[in-house]
Amino acid sequence: MPRTRPRPPQGRRPSSLSVRLLVPLVLAVGGVMAAFAAWALLQRERTLVADARRETQAFGTALGLAFEAAFADPDRAAVPKIVERISRQPSVHGVVVYDLTGRPVAGPGALADEAEFSTPEEVRRVLTAGGAADFERMQDGVDVYSVLRPILGGEGAVVGAFEVLQPLSFVAEEKARTRLRFALNTVALLAAVTLLLLWLVRRLVAEPLRGFAADVRELGTGRLDHRVSAGVAIAEFATIAGELNRMAAGLQAAQAELVRSGEERLELERQVRKAEKLAMVGRLAAGLAHEIGAPLHVIRGRADLLLAASERRPADARQLGIIVEQIDRITRIVRKLLDFARTGEPSREVVDLVPIVDGVLELVSLELSRTGIRSCRSGVPRALAVGDPDQLQQVLLNLVLNASQALAEAPGERAIEVRVSRGAANGGGEVVVEVVDSGPGIPAEFRDRVFEPFFTTRGGRDGTGLGLTVARWIVEEHQGRLDVASGNGSGTVLSVALPAGEGADDGR
Repeated sequence: MPRTRPRPPQGRRPSSLSVRLLVPLVLAVGGVMAAFAAWALLQRERTLVADARRETQAFGTALGLAFEAAFADPDRAAVPKIVERISRQPSVHGVVVYDLTGRPVAGPGALADEAEFSTPEEVRRVLTAGGAADFERMQDGVDVYSVLRPILGGEGAVVGAFEVLQPLSFVAEEKARTRLRFALNTVALLAAVTLLLLWLVRRLVAEPLRGFAADVRELGTGRLDHRVSAGVAIAEFATIAGELNRMAAGLQAAQAELVRSGEERLELERQVRKAEKLAMVGRLAAGLAHEIGAPLHVIRGRADLLLAASERRPADARQLGIIVEQIDRITRIVRKLLDFARTGEPSREVVDLVPIVDGVLELVSLELSRTGIRSCRSGVPRALAVGDPDQLQQVLLNLVLNASQALAEAPGERAIEVRVSRGAANGGGEVVVEVVDSGPGIPAEFRDRVFEPFFTTRGGRDGTGLGLTVARWIVEEHQGRLDVASGNGSGTVLSVALPAGEGADDGR
């Protein structure tokens, strides 16, 4: 069962890196600040309450001396004045003075009716035991901190008590102000962290990633020679850039290898098609030569007999001469077809090409002299190559004849030069034979077709279009090369390069 790749969830857009980093960071910073604010508020509350208690106790100690002096006066006229003066302090909620029975005689509750009066338990304990007490309670709807102290008489006896009330509302107000400060500080800190994080993400992450995305898009378009810029300050991004560049280089090398393999495969296919075509032409040539050869001999024999008859008129003799000439032309074509059909695996031996060249020039010397073409050989006196001497002679003969046909109607001086030399390719392990003519050259539109079977630039007058095809086939069977170089009006050079034989010497 084929495996399927998981599809991304539909309808959801991926969140940005800034959001992914900012949300947990803000939550973490907010949580830390909230925990610190709670701890700081608790510590502040404890400090404020402790300070309030110390301040209230200090008031109590100071007021104890003043009330003892005031209670020494039988009228106790100074007590209300002391209470009024102390009660005007903003940090004191009030002062209550109790007589020995526990009834308020000054301060809050001093004017209460007898029915409304009730002595707090703490006051009775202080009046009875003579000790001090402090506690928290409600007074007129306000939370207060209370400090109770006894008032001592002349012999140290308890003659009354007083209570200093310290309001605790300032603690709540201070806590509210503290919470506000912490909230503002937290908001400012989160804003600073957010801005800093956004800047850092943009500068250090977003901009390099945009560059990476642009580089990857370039690679995605097929430009494998493009390279990702590694000029970033973050080591991880530089590593990614290096890996992307190595991947691009590998893909580029693989692409080049694939193109090269494709070209080699196409060339091999062309060679195979060419071989199949040549094999088919060879079979066709063998069949045609066999079928046409016998009738041609009969026709030629009858034409010679008619031409030899003396009683023929000159006009008839001329027509018979044309018939014999065309029969000879057909015979040459059949001979070329037989040569093409008989090309096979060449023998392998070390052969000197210089005597072969001289022999070919001697074979065609009469024909060249008749047409006014000068021929010569130049180059090294000895050139050893590996091949079949008969087939190599056929190659050189075809090349020289092709050059002579190209010079048949050329104006001016007509010459063919055969140059024999050592090639520079393969470390000098080649022997090169060049057939150079002074003819008009091959037109540019025909240079790529000169080796095709039956292709000729002479319009069927003398050529069969098989000479260069057979020559190139033989040369390639010898693991050599047959090339052509020509220009309009500058002559033609047909060059044969063959593997040099052992002990090859250029004669120098």
